[in-house]
Amino acid sequence: MNIRTLLVGFGSDMKDRLTDLLRQSEIELKGDIADLARGTETIDRNKPGLLLISAETDRKLLMFCQQVYILYPEVTMVMISDQPDIGILPYAMEAGIRRVIAPLPSKEELIGALKELCISESSRHFNRSGENSGLPKTEVLFVTGAGGGIGKTTLAVNLAVKLAAQRRKVVLLDFNMQYGDTGMLLGIEPKQTIAELLQDQKAPTLDTVNSYLDYHQSGLKVLFGPKSPEYAETIGGKNIEKIIGILRNYYDYIVIDGSVGFGDVNLAILDLCSTILLVAQPQINNLKNTKKALLLFRTLNMEQKIRLIMKETPSKAISQADVERVLGRKVDLVLPYDEKSATSALNQGKPVVLCAPKSSYTAAVSRLCSVMEKDSGLPEENKKKRAAARKKAKKRG
Repeated sequence: MNIRTLLVGFGSDMKDRLTDLLRQSEIELKGDIADLARGTETIDRNKPGLLLISAETDRKLLMFCQQVYILYPEVTMVMISDQPDIGILPYAMEAGIRRVIAPLPSKEELIGALKELCISESSRHFNRSGENSGLPKTEVLFVTGAGGGIGKTTLAVNLAVKLAAQRRKVVLLDFNMQYGDTGMLLGIEPKQTIAELLQDQKAPTLDTVNSYLDYHQSGLKVLFGPKSPEYAETIGGKNIEKIIGILRNYYDYIVIDGSVGFGDVNLAILDLCSTILLVAQPQINNLKNTKKALLLFRTLNMEQKIRLIMKETPSKAISQADVERVLGRKVDLVLPYDEKSATSALNQGKPVVLCAPKSSYTAAVSRLCSVMEKDSGLPEENKKKRAAARKKAKKRG
């Protein structure tokens, strides 16, 4: 089956080279998008499965790619360059481009790479979005627990980084408003935080929210919590709903590290998230509080969202079977106690999954990533909301 393809942003020389390379192949060139302002009309008319994007990017081209990512999740975007340039990668990932091919390979290698990627992306889109989905399906993962010092922030950071390293568009939201420390685990000193965002932007948009995000080398984007605890009181559930609502139209995954408890902010997150990753430790006090949390989740009719994560401790006095008996439910994943890797990661200012890729902890996070890829816990979005999101995205373009 031929893959209908459009070229975007190339000069005449590169256009001729690509036309020659792809001639008489399954990559069927249907033309090019010369006018970005009318680009969506060209896409609607030609119904491509693939866009080949020039690496000679400017802001208009990147904004167009972001628009395509939101409006046409079934279209795969690949950036093509004749010269290798690793500096292009973060901009490409931010714009929703799935792969950068540079330098230009042979005819057989280029066609093979494009076919393989299109098949992979088509399968991923179908599995995640379903036949009736008009926009990409975003998983909102809330990492929480019934106490501090149980490893939930470490899990949130490593899960987000691992998902981003798999070429997913991921944003990490540090919504532990008083004592967030994701920056320390990522080795990033926050430039701007949610406090500045809400202070400066009374009506935030995707572009303005993105401008307050920090970039991590894995491809992860991060919105940090306030630098000082007193700002926490000025941030409420309505603010959180607005930010998540904006970001979920663009990112594959939103990973949230929240504070302990059931305050206004956490209740807003619980209502919007697709999965609750509830971290518990095999300790008496933590299990008692976790059981209370589970009862409240049941009262709120959120039990079906929960995946129970057990974080091991040095003591083996309380087993996994004991934890399951006390909490009355199965443990979905065990995070091993790995002090050596955790200490090394903290000293280097890097997530465990990057500085200790062969560790038992990294293996557990990888298993969790696989589970998240298969999950489809997000309820079907209201059709009116989907239509509104499309209209807003078109206006931005």
